Amino acid sequence: MKILNLKRIICTLMCCVMLGMLFQVTNVPAAEGDKKELNVVYYNQADYPGKKIGKSTIKAAGCGPTCIAVCYSSLTGKKVSVPKMCKIAYKKGWYINGQGCVHQVIPGLAKEYGLDCKGLGTNYEAIKKALKNGHPVVALVGPGDFTKNGHFIVLTRMVGKDKVKVADVGSRANTAETWSLKKVVSQGKEGADAGGPFWEISYTEPEKQVQEKGIDHGLLKIGNKIDLKKHIEN
Repeated sequence: MKILNLKRIICTLMCCVMLGMLFQVTNVPAAEGDKKELNVVYYNQADYPGKKIGKSTIKAAGCGPTCIAVCYSSLTGKKVSVPKMCKIAYKKGWYINGQGCVHQVIPGLAKEYGLDCKGLGTNYEAIKKALKNGHPVVALVGPGDFTKNGHFIVLTRMVGKDKVKVADVGSRANTAETWSLKKVVSQGKEGADAGGPFWEISYTEPEKQVQEKGIDHGLLKIGNKIDLKKHIEN
């Protein structure tokens, strides 16, 4: 009788161990390469009537700063002032009256607001990878589906093998659509500089930067002096 009870106890323990191993296998956390979703915060240029960028208006010429506002709020969860961003862009020389924003406005404003910016050129796979990692990609597009001249938009996430959602800061209708990533990339503005016409935007909290890099808070610097190249989006 005692031997029988011992066998039952052993069997019960073995079952518990096997269930524990199964639980560990089926509850493995997502790997870094898995698709990540971006919680998009949308801003539209037309929502600031009468507000200026240089001698123009945000509605007419503020797409670049508005795109960085979308990236900043989506990545950090914090609200930001689009008119203030436009004032900074103008003060830094990233907006030229009568012409528009220079391409440097994207990496420039990103650094001003503590974001990381990486120029991707027109590398389709790099753009796709950035979006799958939950990083928005600012795009400077030329004549085509989004503009007759030049316009900044934000690619926000992949929704299929070649399908992408965008935040077009000048059009809510375009924002509601789903686009072919290859088609969007093909419309990238030719002759773009500053790493464009596509830029990956990401954010690392200062505390994590210190932990990962082992550097002192006093050494964290943003908004470094930039050699400005005066090319415009129009």
